[in-house]
Amino acid sequence: METILEIKNLKTEFKIENEVKEVVKGISFEAKKGKITCIVGQSGSGKSMTAMSIINMLPKNASISQGSILFQGQDLVKMSDKEMRDIRGKKIFSVFQNPINCFNPSLTLGSQIYDLISSNMIVNRKEFEVKFCDIMESLNLQNPQIILKQYPFQLSGGMLQRMMIAAAIFMESEIIIADEPTTALDVTTQKEILKQFKAIQKKFNTSILIITHDFGVVAEMADDVIVMKDGCVVEKGNVFEIFNSPKHNYTISLIKATFDREVLEVC
Repeated sequence: METILEIKNLKTEFKIENEVKEVVKGISFEAKKGKITCIVGQSGSGKSMTAMSIINMLPKNASISQGSILFQGQDLVKMSDKEMRDIRGKKIFSVFQNPINCFNPSLTLGSQIYDLISSNMIVNRKEFEVKFCDIMESLNLQNPQIILKQYPFQLSGGMLQRMMIAAAIFMESEIIIADEPTTALDVTTQKEILKQFKAIQKKFNTSILIITHDFGVVAEMADDVIVMKDGCVVEKGNVFEIFNSPKHNYTISLIKATFDREVLEVC
């Protein structure tokens, strides 16, 4: 199976006044072409900082201090800001936890998404609207022409998530990074969003990297699993290995916490 993304000995640190804090501590893992890889761990485990490192969107006081991030054989760590802009969006697309924060409230959705897409590929406005509306309808977004004329605050969180997914499909991104994509959504919308990610993976052979704290999402979505704790990878393997024979106590406790809670909720 072809490796599309390979992280080697990655270290990311924060500088706060005179103190340096390492939040990603020399991790290594791979993501395979056309597969869904889940990075799972509790808050503070370093999983989101790993995702931000990949797309070079770290806070100003954070930086990669060591390691490489190989995407299709190219080291993203060594790329300039301009080179990263050419990759970020078109080839690697990010769907963030709270999609409302990704949009300007004073501009229509259509104008913002067109600006995003046209900055990464050549497409005129009419061609964009025709193709994008078709994609929106495939994601169960009804009346797409009306939605494009609306403002972000007029749509639900789930609809905004699907708008971002539609942009990734339009640009035929090689990898979609989804950081806690279901956390702010109701249960019904969560299932719909996960269903859409699965459909994208199968239809377009897209690699998807999901950042989550929820082993329920892992069980439903993952081909491969990376378990993180305190900035380190404590366990990794395919989803069957992780669930059938977890080796690390932290992995075992996360699985038990997730599924014991679900049993209690059902009862």
